[in-house]
Amino acid sequence: MKNPGHRLGASGSDLENTIEGLRRSLGVSSDPRFRYWEFDIRESSDRVLFVFHDDTIDSGEEKITTSSLEFAKIFEAGMELGIRIPTFEEVVLELDGRDEPVMVEIKQIFSDAARREVIDALSSKENWKAMATPERFEKNFPQETRKMWSEAFGEAGVELVRVGRHRVNLFGASESSIGWFYARPKWFFGI
Repeated sequence: MKNPGHRLGASGSDLENTIEGLRRSLGVSSDPRFRYWEFDIRESSDRVLFVFHDDTIDSGEEKITTSSLEFAKIFEAGMELGIRIPTFEEVVLELDGRDEPVMVEIKQIFSDAARREVIDALSSKENWKAMATPERFEKNFPQETRKMWSEAFGEAGVELVRVGRHRVNLFGASESSIGWFYARPKWFFGI
């Protein structure tokens, strides 16, 4: 069953991962299939965390990798497509105070400031978690700094779990080759 809270409740529409989409879909939290609000975050070239699903955005002339653009350009490209791309901070403020669980999918972050911003935003939220695919986890948390970030997430009480298998803590699984072997497949005996 599909979670109606996916991409802030507007999955598959032009408003996915937007505050407007969330506001229009607030009633889905009473749907029995609702599990959590979910949205995707990325970092722009000028170190702004923003909410957007795809690796690229259509600039009107070509598709451009979002990580190579400043946030103002990403925002402008979104407006030309008829969508207002929000910052991570805006979405956190919009969801603040709601009782439903929230899953923040880390698609692409590369600076320590962005990692710290995720920790700070989620540490005060009881039902909020970060998640990533194993492949994106390895890129977003390189081996040489992974232990430091594992400790920072742990000290803040923020879980970083695997997409599709939310019981798998990616920092813990990545500490051993056996743990990582079992964490990588999409489904492993329902775990």
